[in-house]
Amino acid sequence: MEQDKINRWYAFFARDGERLIRFVRNNARRISEMDAEDIVADVMLSLVSKLETNGPVENLAAYAYRAIRNRIVDYERKSAKVTSLDEMADENGELPLLSMLTAENEEPFDAEEQSRRIHRLTDAIGKLEPRQRAVLVATELKGKSFRELSEAWGEPIGTLLSRKSRAIKALRTILERTDHE
Repeated sequence: MEQDKINRWYAFFARDGERLIRFVRNNARRISEMDAEDIVADVMLSLVSKLETNGPVENLAAYAYRAIRNRIVDYERKSAKVTSLDEMADENGELPLLSMLTAENEEPFDAEEQSRRIHRLTDAIGKLEPRQRAVLVATELKGKSFRELSEAWGEPIGTLLSRKSRAIKALRTILERTDHE
């Protein structure tokens, strides 16, 4: 009987997964594609893990959509804080993340070049999706661990790791694009 419940849920999410992701994108403000997928996956795992404690579910779709709607509300309550990069600079005005802009064998650059690079980096970080920017700033500039962020934000560590990975890739793309302009 338990396997039958699992098979019904699996079939539902396999069949309607894309529709659920579209539902999240249409009902959440300023959400990225990956965050929409994360919400659906998180709800799916949560619901499947609770199968034995739940009574019989008559309408799987209604149950799943209600759980997703609740997760969207939670998502919107946890809007990322805006952080000023000016506050992150050390006494020399340098940012730890600035090392992404230089090759290891590059000579140190002058104050004007350093200022230009910091400005480019600040602009590029500002163009990131808010939740990607938040995890990048928290880990790279504030020195927070993923465990600390997971506990403070109520997000799984894996979600934060993938969000940071996407942020780094997007940041590199933005910086490469500005190099060619």
